[in-house]
Amino acid sequence: MHERDSAPVSPSVLGKRKATTEGPALPSPLSPERSTTSNESPFVIAHHLHLQKCFDKREIRFGVQWQIARLVTLGHITYDDVPVPALDTLKGPNQSTAPLVDKLFRRSVNEANEGTSGFFSKEKEATAPWKELDREYECANNGERFHRQPDGWYGGKVHFTASIKLHDGGSKMGSELSKYKIVLNKPELGSSTRLSREFGSYAILRVRVSRQVMNKAQSTLAKFFAQRFLLCGITYRAFYSNDTSVFLCATNEPHESPRLPRHARPPPLSFMDFLNWHNPILHNQSQSMAKWASRFALGLSNSVPGIDIEPANIVLVDDIVVNDSVMTDGCGFINLAALKRLRTMFGWETFPTAIQCRIAGAKGLLIVHPNPSMNESDTPCVWLRPSQIKIKYPDSGVRLPKGQVIIDVLRSSHVRSPSRLAAETIVNLAENGVPFDVFTNLMREDLDNMVDRFLEWEGPDAKFKLWHNVARGGGVVAARMAREAGGEARMRGFSEKDEDEDEDDLDGFQDSPQSAAWWADEISGCPSSISEIILTMLDAGFTPQECPFLAEKLKHFIWSLVKAYLKHPRLEVSMSCIAWIVPDPSGTLAPDEVQILARDAIFPLPNGTMSHCVMGDVLLARHPCKLPTDTQKVKAVVKPQLRSYVDVIVCSIQGSRRFADLLAGGDYDGDKAIAIWQPAIVSAFKNAPLQYSSPPKDLLDNFKKETSRVSEIVVKHGSDPASMESQIQSFLLGGLQDQSLVGKYSNFHDIATYTLGYGHPETTRLAYMFCHVLDSAKNGLTVLPEVLKTDIRNFQKRPPLWKETEDEVVHGNELNVVRPQSLSLFVMDVVSTEAKCYSDLKLSQMQRVLPSTTSTDSALLKPWNDAKERVEKIRSLDRSHATRMDLELSRIQDHVNDLLAEFKTKVHANFTALRIERRQDILRKLAQEFANNPNPTFLYFSEDELAHLKASYAYKVDPDGRFSFGVAMRDLGYIKARSCGPCKTVQLAYYDRFVIKPSFFR
Repeated sequence: MHERDSAPVSPSVLGKRKATTEGPALPSPLSPERSTTSNESPFVIAHHLHLQKCFDKREIRFGVQWQIARLVTLGHITYDDVPVPALDTLKGPNQSTAPLVDKLFRRSVNEANEGTSGFFSKEKEATAPWKELDREYECANNGERFHRQPDGWYGGKVHFTASIKLHDGGSKMGSELSKYKIVLNKPELGSSTRLSREFGSYAILRVRVSRQVMNKAQSTLAKFFAQRFLLCGITYRAFYSNDTSVFLCATNEPHESPRLPRHARPPPLSFMDFLNWHNPILHNQSQSMAKWASRFALGLSNSVPGIDIEPANIVLVDDIVVNDSVMTDGCGFINLAALKRLRTMFGWETFPTAIQCRIAGAKGLLIVHPNPSMNESDTPCVWLRPSQIKIKYPDSGVRLPKGQVIIDVLRSSHVRSPSRLAAETIVNLAENGVPFDVFTNLMREDLDNMVDRFLEWEGPDAKFKLWHNVARGGGVVAARMAREAGGEARMRGFSEKDEDEDEDDLDGFQDSPQSAAWWADEISGCPSSISEIILTMLDAGFTPQECPFLAEKLKHFIWSLVKAYLKHPRLEVSMSCIAWIVPDPSGTLAPDEVQILARDAIFPLPNGTMSHCVMGDVLLARHPCKLPTDTQKVKAVVKPQLRSYVDVIVCSIQGSRRFADLLAGGDYDGDKAIAIWQPAIVSAFKNAPLQYSSPPKDLLDNFKKETSRVSEIVVKHGSDPASMESQIQSFLLGGLQDQSLVGKYSNFHDIATYTLGYGHPETTRLAYMFCHVLDSAKNGLTVLPEVLKTDIRNFQKRPPLWKETEDEVVHGNELNVVRPQSLSLFVMDVVSTEAKCYSDLKLSQMQRVLPSTTSTDSALLKPWNDAKERVEKIRSLDRSHATRMDLELSRIQDHVNDLLAEFKTKVHANFTALRIERRQDILRKLAQEFANNPNPTFLYFSEDELAHLKASYAYKVDPDGRFSFGVAMRDLGYIKARSCGPCKTVQLAYYDRFVIKPSFFR
């Protein structure tokens, strides 16, 4: 590392600035301060001029107006149905008024929340958006933005989404654009983004585009979204698109009224000022328009605001470049002072070696600075490389807004061992010499582990081991923490996509725990997921040997694991791990060397011991793994200079080419690699010739390239703001294309691999076609129509049998593609065939172990039987008291019998086909009716006794348990636990954090 790269003497990447970083948004030289009215009428999502004035007069907040607009777009009401006097009841905070909208405007009021006071508090806190909106409103009224506050709060976490629909009448209704309508969804609480923190949650609207709409109307979608959109008095404009969504921003463009609505807080900017705040067009003229437009994804990344860095402490350092290959592509530095503050802020247990973040106009990884002197300072500093800087800002004279000098954290570094091999990686390893039996042995080990560990019920610690295995197999603890962490789940390590991550993390916009999905029913105590039901029953004292309901749940749990494995086989390799790849900051690793160190001894070695480091030959692979060279055999070593770089895979910066580039064209901005040191795999593997790692010379002949550059657009249209906006928006909507093409070329490559061979030139071409199509939003490349037509004719075929599920095999009409006899056996044919046979064997073994006879639990029947016995004893002493007591028991019987009949009607054979949210709504309503009735004004039984009697009788009439445990899980568990001996009740907040560690087992 050159000394000039390691000392903070280089000019700031933000230029010379004043000490303050807070200031107004960057003004646009291409638009007036306040947009003027367009001659074209906007598309009205939901708006009513007179009612908007009424809303403004009463200062009705945006959450309430959205809820009313949502009912309008759904067709449940019209604005004419809104009684103006009733609006007075909707004045005030969103938290108290937004939930009233349904009650006020729907005649059939769903009183589902009655009688649930005190329940679902954590769920409501994690999913209800109204409190967050009120906090944003208060901040805006105080002239503040929504960055991190002293109490840790930050804004931009409310997701306002909608869906585009097609009218049944199609274009016959009028113009070609009249066939569309936009339907608003319920707001949800989720992750935050830089743009939503700067402008407010209300200012960002995501419109989801279904595949059906894309297929039917792709030709006019871009034209439709180029319009202005009017919603609740605010004009929205489209500023970014991809294959599934279009993002709209609030603007200050007037419509019908020169004033903005009162609820537009903070007041939005003009469209061009919004664009220039994030990606100033005059300062990024060297980019292609396609690349410039793609940079808005950075502002929509799921991120958590960290600390802000003084502009003078954001320093530019050179990339290391060899033969035009950027050896440090995507990775800069951060000092310990900054990491210490981030660790304190986020509650990380240890200092991470690296963070993935956004700061200023840069993206990628920041790793600990290698120079000790840089880490002695108490001032947080970061060092950015040119390869990280995607957006340029003015060098001097303009104060950068605070939102652009905050380290927005996406994730911190971690290593996971073992890792799993997807089909593409299995094919690559087999084609490079690894014998088939290595994979079939791994498959058998997986299925053995998947089934056997859940069937071991004997022994002193058997029930604790079963609890631990179910919790681990179902990912229960991480799921619980992710539900509560909400939009911060991924940053905190509770939610991971591993090697299949979206580079710009736009899917994070959907990282909200959808209304109630997978949360437990706090009334009945019954969880939503099968794995959590099993745990709840096990720790209450039930066993699968004696409880048919638990045995059935365990059977379905094992069956679902096996079914998912057969659908997408991912072979676990015990001696493997997955982690970020980073460039060697010391320059000491040889070209064929890597370092793999973990903070703890988590790596199994061939000699049976555990270690914190890997030594010797190792394979590195990255997803997508389509070329023979996408897996590389290198040597793992440990360098003293790199001993602090743990939980990452350090790659050499020596040689003639960036090592990450060999791994499916990777870089160091957050790419992960799988490392394998299992001898049976590594010893047989042979590196493929490097010729495969370079694209065919004529590859670009398959594409049409969009060559427009930002500078050309500025020169041609800069003097005409309206023309400028129109041209810019055409590129911003360039991502709105049927990205099934990505899937098509992935499938084309699969077919070519199967029918032509892994190393065939056409297979290689299709691999590179896939990579270029995948990156088309940035590279501006479009597959030529004639090329696509030829590829469809040659490679659009029914997949090989190994890729299809049993349902697909049954329902398909076309014949599966056949492997030519001239080619050798295909590894996935062998693995898939043996997996199906072996899984049948394991499932039949499971069936033999599970109890086949039904039995009843006397402990659960005892409360009811005892009550009946009490009646008979009292009858001999006082007949009238016994009659009244018997009458109360009869009321319980009638209530439970009626609810059981309703349960059988609603929970039918196709119940599991419903969405989880719908299933939960049905079950929760039944549980609520069960709990609330009969009225607990009994003379002979206390409220607790009444609950236990209802549960006991429910079990008596439904010993199979589907109904009884569904409506009374907590009470039945309490009865069971008391019958098993000493027990202790705990609050749910504690229980959700309980784990059983293997070290507790004897």
